[in-house]
Amino acid sequence: MKNYHHGNLKEELISCASAMCERDGYTKLSIRSLAKESNVSQTAPYRHFKTKEDLYAAVSTNGFNKLSKAIHVDIDKKVTKKQIVDMAIKYIEFGLKNANTYDLMFGTAVGNFSNYPDLLESANSSYDNFRSSFSKLANDSNEVIAFKCITLWSMVHGLVGILRKVQIIADEPLMNPEDGPMSSAILIASNLEDHLDKVVTGIIKN
Repeated sequence: MKNYHHGNLKEELISCASAMCERDGYTKLSIRSLAKESNVSQTAPYRHFKTKEDLYAAVSTNGFNKLSKAIHVDIDKKVTKKQIVDMAIKYIEFGLKNANTYDLMFGTAVGNFSNYPDLLESANSSYDNFRSSFSKLANDSNEVIAFKCITLWSMVHGLVGILRKVQIIADEPLMNPEDGPMSSAILIASNLEDHLDKVVTGIIKN
C-alpha cells in the first residue's frame, strides 16, 4: 500500500492485514509487520489498533462480513431446502479458501467478542441468517429450531476442518483406503451436495 488517504487509512490497513493474514497466517501478523507491508510509519497503525488483539478483531470482523455475504439468504422470500444446502456449501467453501482467516475467526486469538461490538455483530449476523433461513423449513418450536440449527452449523463447521485434511492428502494414496475416517471424508468431499442434502433432510424431519 504505497499510497493512501488519511480518510480511509483504517479500511486500507484492515484490507492489507486481511491479505497478510491469509497469506502468512495470523500468528505472523503484527502491527509492526502491517506498517512495513503497508509502507506507512511504524506509528500510523497504532492510531487505529492499540494492541495486536485489536488488529486481530478487525481482520476477524472483515472475515465474518465476507462470510455473511457469501452465505446470505433472502428470508423475505420463500426459502427452499436447496438454499440451505447451498448455504452450507458456500460456508464450507469459504472455510477452505480462507483457511488462515477462518482459523483466526473461530480461534481464541481474540478473547471476548463483546469487547469488540463490530466483531460481535458481524459474527452474530452470519449465524442469525443461517438460523432464520433454517427456521423457514422446520415446523418446530423456537427451542427445537435453535437446537437443530446449532447441530447443523456444528456439522458444517466440523466439515471444514475434515475437508481441509482431505485437500492435504488428496494426492497421497491411503495405505488402507477402507479403514479410518478419511476414506469416508473423501467420499463426502467427492459428493458434498448430496451428503449435505441428506443431512439437512434428516435434521429437518427429526
